[in-house]
Amino acid sequence: MHTMKRQNTAQALNTVTATKAKASFSTVLAKAGYQGQRIVIKKGARPTAVILGYEDYQRLVDLEDRFESAILAKSLKEDRFLTLDEVTKRLGL
Repeated sequence: MHTMKRQNTAQALNTVTATKAKASFSTVLAKAGYQGQRIVIKKGARPTAVILGYEDYQRLVDLEDRFESAILAKSLKEDRFLTLDEVTKRLGL
């Protein structure tokens, strides 16, 4: 099993154009998947996507789940919930 190096988020991200990413997709994929690099894909001057390895993606999902769990725990503690009818009414549905 391959161990992925963790990239320091303070480091600059690799940036490539969409054209270059398309032409060298296997290299971009290897850098993200096996070297742990996060690669920003730009279309023109604008960043449009990021390619990252699956382990980085899993860490992001885990952080998101933990964050949502903390919000839910706080809401339960403070008893701050709305019924479906209240949400529907507030949204005008």
